Amino acid sequence: MKSFVGTLALASYAVAYPHLGELLKARDDQRLKARGGIVPFPTIGGIPRPAGSVPFDPKLQLVSVDGEHAWQAPGKTDQRGPCAGLNAAANHGYLPRDGIATYEAVETGLFEAFGLDQTATQVLQQTTAFFDGDPFTNTWSIGGFSPKTAVAGGLLSALGQESGICGYGHLKSEGDASITRGDFTSPEAMNSNCASYPVFFQQLLDVATEMGDGNITMAVLAAHQNNRKLHSIANNPNYFSPVFAGVAFTPAAHHFVYALMANNSVEFPQGLLTPETLMSFFSYTKDSTGALVYTYGHERIPENWYKRSPANPWTMPDIVVAVGQQCAAYPDTCGVGGNTGTVNSFAGVNVGNISGGAFDSSVYTDPAKLGCFISQNIQAEAPSFMSNVFQGATLQTALGLVTSQLVPALAAGFGACNGINVKGGNGAKGLSLATYGAKFPGAKVANSGPRANSPSP
Repeated sequence: MKSFVGTLALASYAVAYPHLGELLKARDDQRLKARGGIVPFPTIGGIPRPAGSVPFDPKLQLVSVDGEHAWQAPGKTDQRGPCAGLNAAANHGYLPRDGIATYEAVETGLFEAFGLDQTATQVLQQTTAFFDGDPFTNTWSIGGFSPKTAVAGGLLSALGQESGICGYGHLKSEGDASITRGDFTSPEAMNSNCASYPVFFQQLLDVATEMGDGNITMAVLAAHQNNRKLHSIANNPNYFSPVFAGVAFTPAAHHFVYALMANNSVEFPQGLLTPETLMSFFSYTKDSTGALVYTYGHERIPENWYKRSPANPWTMPDIVVAVGQQCAAYPDTCGVGGNTGTVNSFAGVNVGNISGGAFDSSVYTDPAKLGCFISQNIQAEAPSFMSNVFQGATLQTALGLVTSQLVPALAAGFGACNGINVKGGNGAKGLSLATYGAKFPGAKVANSGPRANSPSP
């Protein structure tokens, strides 16, 4: 990953994020619709693969959708949520069909279904278990709240519940400006962070047509992510982008769509993602008038679909490099901060303040620093999020798991990071969201309430 940093050197410019609100107010509608980035996002992001270096083996890459992996519609109590890939994996039995993810299933199932490397699945699994689920049993819901994830029936504290990744998973593993979901804190009617909205899906298809031949590339998804953030800033007075769920995970989720859903072949060994394939993965069909129709929780892996080569998995270094490429191409929408109660009032938060002086704004275009900044923040957030669910001796035991379970996974994904990810070390001195987001109305994390449950599939 470090070898790639040099190629981004020309993008290592200072961006005045605290003044983004003034910039946005000066833009007219035409500017808001601009597709071009400052440093063009590559057609395929992540660590570059030389031409001809990616093999294709149909026997190893054809993903089974028959037998034990035949598609089944989820039942009424099964969990489905904001991630189309997780939903599809559960519908085909690559993850538990009830939507309760386990360590073993995430480690094996996401590689078998999509070619997602264990450097990535370990970070995904551990971070989500600590933020949204149960670190004791290493389980979490791919939808909203479920009592199945908790060692004590889901009522571990009067303060809140284990949220799952949608509903009150907001700002933990799910953030505003997602691919097709709504902003959880938006006053707009389309504010479910569990369900997909056809208007946002159509906007993605429109970008693909404007930028090329209608097929979806990673560059298309990067532009769509920029547009979605501009939309949220201009329409949601409570928009907020925290370090992990906003700057890191939201663009990474956009990049996942191509990296993990493109159909690979001899002709396209690094994948081709057509609208038809995307519609299957995102549970969309068209009615007799040609209008898009979304069915909650019915995401499906297409027949005759070939995943990434086992020799070419999507890794944690790929994820971090691609986020750095996103920030280089669209710096205006790649900063920590949010609106302050009115639309187009974006105010940034200084990276140095968040990180206790360990990093500065160069993290956004330096993948090595970016990974360590993200890792530092994950460790800062875990105690804060867990204290809203666990209490007393249970909380103290849970905090001990940060050192024994979470930190080793982060070290495997991001490296030692000058002591930040060393087991038992003291390098992680960053601020949590509760502190650096205190002045932002959209940065208030809730843990229980009337929106805890994801829709019944």
